[in-house]
Amino acid sequence: MELTTLLFEIHDHVAHITLNRPEAGNSINEEMGRDLLHAVLHCDENPEVRAVLISGAGKIFCGGGDLKDFSAKGNQLPNYLKEVTPYFHTAISRLTRMDAPVIAAVHGAAAGAGMSMAIACDIVIAAETTQFMVAYTRAGLTPDGSATYFLPRIIGLKRALELTLTNRMLSAVGSRDPCSSRE
Repeated sequence: MELTTLLFEIHDHVAHITLNRPEAGNSINEEMGRDLLHAVLHCDENPEVRAVLISGAGKIFCGGGDLKDFSAKGNQLPNYLKEVTPYFHTAISRLTRMDAPVIAAVHGAAAGAGMSMAIACDIVIAAETTQFMVAYTRAGLTPDGSATYFLPRIIGLKRALELTLTNRMLSAVGSRDPCSSRE
């Protein structure tokens, strides 16, 4: 399987999928969407895969859709999005239905489609420096990639709506539990 935008290996029954477009913030374009789908299908169909770990190369996990690429499409953008989104959405769908647990190892930013991908995973492990942002409405886009499904189920409808409309950045480091003892 030849993948140009991902690193993919299976070691000790764990599939490692690394988003590998660090120069573009690991943003999703048509090629990465297709590569992600192929890697996920391989994991889903391989009985040797007992877990899947998704991470990002470089400084951030995934900055979302490749807005520079989208902008370069000009009047062809609607057609291009109809080509890109089925790859990404099918990959997310297979990740969520996979028998093997899927873990997102998130660092830096997880915005837009990157946040969608992370919250679609069974477990999210985030570095202290990680920041999550819905981001779609900031770019004038409708949230997709599973954000509208998973986010309300994780944090509730009103909080999901607030995050989507305000694009407030969430830090991986939560506030200290007020019930815990102070040192």
